[in-house]
Amino acid sequence: MGLTSALNTAIFGLTHNQRQIDVTAANIANANTAGYTAKRVEADVYFDKHGNVSGLLTSDIRRDVDRAIQAGYWDSLAANAYARTFSGYTSEIDRTIGTIGDSSSLPSLMSKLNTNLAALVSAPDSYAARQEFLGTADLLARRLNSTYESFQDMRARADSAIGNQVGEVNQLLKRVEEIDAAIQKAKLTGMPGVDLYDQRDRYLEQLSGYLDVSVSFDTNGYTRINTYSGQILFAEGKAAQIEFKTTGTLKPGQDGNSITVVTPGGTPYDLVDASRSGSLMALVNLRDNTMPQAQAQLDELASQLSLAFSNVPVASTPATVGAETGATLDLAGLQSGNAVSLTYVDSGGVTRNVSFVAVRDPALLPLPASTTARPDDIVYGIDISSGNTATYIAQIATALTGSNLAVANDGTGKLRVLGDTASGTVMRSLSANVTVTGSANQGLGLAVFVDARNGQQLYTGALENGGQKTGFARSIALDATLKTDSSRLVNYQTTPTTNSPKDSSRPQYLLDALTKTNRPFDAAVGIGTEGDPFRGTVMNFVTQFVTFQGEQAQTAKEEASARSTLTQNLALRYEEDYKVDVDEELGFLVQLQNAYSANARVMQAAREMFDVLLNSV
Repeated sequence: MGLTSALNTAIFGLTHNQRQIDVTAANIANANTAGYTAKRVEADVYFDKHGNVSGLLTSDIRRDVDRAIQAGYWDSLAANAYARTFSGYTSEIDRTIGTIGDSSSLPSLMSKLNTNLAALVSAPDSYAARQEFLGTADLLARRLNSTYESFQDMRARADSAIGNQVGEVNQLLKRVEEIDAAIQKAKLTGMPGVDLYDQRDRYLEQLSGYLDVSVSFDTNGYTRINTYSGQILFAEGKAAQIEFKTTGTLKPGQDGNSITVVTPGGTPYDLVDASRSGSLMALVNLRDNTMPQAQAQLDELASQLSLAFSNVPVASTPATVGAETGATLDLAGLQSGNAVSLTYVDSGGVTRNVSFVAVRDPALLPLPASTTARPDDIVYGIDISSGNTATYIAQIATALTGSNLAVANDGTGKLRVLGDTASGTVMRSLSANVTVTGSANQGLGLAVFVDARNGQQLYTGALENGGQKTGFARSIALDATLKTDSSRLVNYQTTPTTNSPKDSSRPQYLLDALTKTNRPFDAAVGIGTEGDPFRGTVMNFVTQFVTFQGEQAQTAKEEASARSTLTQNLALRYEEDYKVDVDEELGFLVQLQNAYSANARVMQAAREMFDVLLNSV
């Protein structure tokens, strides 16, 4: 090695060492700065044709960051934020419903209603027992109202939070855009700009809590951010714009406003369809699925509770015409939402169950199979808007064409259904379930609860206007006429004679309807399945409802805890990967100082040798 080469090597060494010393000192100074990553100087030297060091091609500052560990940590942030947000809301739902230990909770009031009815059965003529039952029924209705409103308020809060978080995500994307621009500028001016990468990582880390994003970097050094499905959020230095308008009115059973992303190229897409995790997606799921489901379960409870008291079975009477047997049924009491049930055995020996559901709006026809909660029936809708039973019968006859059943008007306006001996078709049963419109002479049923959306209207489970059941928990109320005349709880007959005030038939009917009569519940609310819906009493359904929400909250809590633990572990691993090890840096600093001194000695020796050479000339 010649003197010139030695001198060049020493000069380059001093320059490189000084830069390493500066970077190492900065590492030590920022060891406790959040988000600061350890830095190293990378040198790329070039040599002349003799193998001597001639200069430095690059002398970049590199960050000690493992991208795989970083990506795993950021992914966990999205899942953790989703679980934490979901758990917070589901726990609030569970607390709102309450437990049997809380005297004002739904399960406690339902239990008390049962107890009050049992007391009324024992003393039907007791004014105090009647008032006690009515007071509990009123409290129960109001509790259903307030619980529904609480869920609605949670939906509104989630919708508002979506708006806030969309604004925060837009701000983060803009910050990344600014940082990317600064990084590109630093490259053009030859400045290292390495601290800008730390700032960008902090913004990307925050973004990962809102959405499950995929982050990469193109060949030009620009950040690229994609959603879970690959849609663009940020590309080529430009941020997409996320648009969301807070939903003015969150209607029962309807989703809130969507979140739209407009890419830098001007292409719009639905962010919800493109994402699956993060706090933002948790809020959307809560607003559009979880809380509406809880409201639907409340509506199902309110509906079945009301109909259990107000609906009465209408039995058919045997009928025979020649060799054919069957039954006749009076359809005069049908209300919108009421149903006629028919069971027969067809010519092939298969038992068929058919439900005819009454509607007043023919535009609703034909009705979907899911109209009833039964999984084993064929559903037909019949238009009763004419009020003429003859038209009801004609529609039923049309629906049963090809069944070999003889369907006709018996001449008195009643439905008559006969089997067919020739084909082996047998009519097994025919009945209806109708809602009473008065308090006497219509059976033992009583409309204890009414629909208070527009005054006090009879609740029949009508399908018109989106369905009377939808939102019913919000408007269910105690029939005001019972408050002024509690004797209606006992008096069910005035013709031909009035029943005794000590007659417990009606209170017993109401009690049995609440605690003994099994009925299928709508699987669409999430309890049971379409093929195997939950079947039980109203009291059983209350237990199922409370259990469902309690288990959902507990599962969400456990998931949030597990996700939090995982994220903490990944955070520690990520921090250990990038953080500054002060002991290691101090040791490295000593090495750098020694190398600096060695290069300085080489320069000093070279200088002395040059002086000798010059003096010898």
